[in-house]
Amino acid sequence: MQLVIELFHADSLAGPMSELQKAFEVKNPNVTVHLTSGRSKELAKRILKGDTCDIFTPSDPQVVKSMIGKSIDGKEAAAWYIAFSANELVVITKKGNPFGIRHMIDLAKNEVAFVRVTGEKDMASERTIEFIQKATAEEGQSDAAQHIIDRAAKADTIPSVLQSVQSGKADAGVVYLSSAVTITDDVDIISFPAKVNLSEKIRNVVTIPCTAKNVKTADSFIRLLLSAEGQQILKKTGQPPIVPPLMEGTIPFDVSVE
Repeated sequence: MQLVIELFHADSLAGPMSELQKAFEVKNPNVTVHLTSGRSKELAKRILKGDTCDIFTPSDPQVVKSMIGKSIDGKEAAAWYIAFSANELVVITKKGNPFGIRHMIDLAKNEVAFVRVTGEKDMASERTIEFIQKATAEEGQSDAAQHIIDRAAKADTIPSVLQSVQSGKADAGVVYLSSAVTITDDVDIISFPAKVNLSEKIRNVVTIPCTAKNVKTADSFIRLLLSAEGQQILKKTGQPPIVPPLMEGTIPFDVSVE
């Protein structure tokens, strides 16, 4: 009998989770990992309403922290998390980078159609603004930040930004590196220094919510995520692993891996 585990993940983790899904299913042919992608906060709300979720991987520890102490059918929604990888913001352009974009200030050019996330419930919205502000300040062009922010086309989510640039509707956009690497055949990636790309603030975490139906299998998936093989998958998909992982709360099982 095929066992199905439900994994809710942030949009920015689509690439890593797809690869981890494949690796886990090869090792466990009797298990199907069903992936649900979305905004971290909205996925948390679904769990709090009682949706079955065996593994939850949001892109911010605060999302899990907001669940701690909340009750679902008499059980605590979440009690711990493990921070397993970092991420960073980058600029993507059409393949070949026809406008020669190298710096944030280049997005101020009127001929460059720029798109950014503006979804009210998407954490990428505020992060994108902070990224633009930090990068322009580092380039000595602080006054240009608001112009770049205001002139951008609007997108609800990171996948929408990817699609806009990939389809040619936009010339450039700000996305997570982990999302950008999923479409490298169609776009170029411009990276920025660690001091401005928010890599120190963006932390991906994993937990097993109280609505999980298959805790033992979820435990096995997390072991893969934290293993040397999992770390290689994270690196390949633009998610530098945090080694050793950072833990908050009392982890109810042994998370040590070889």
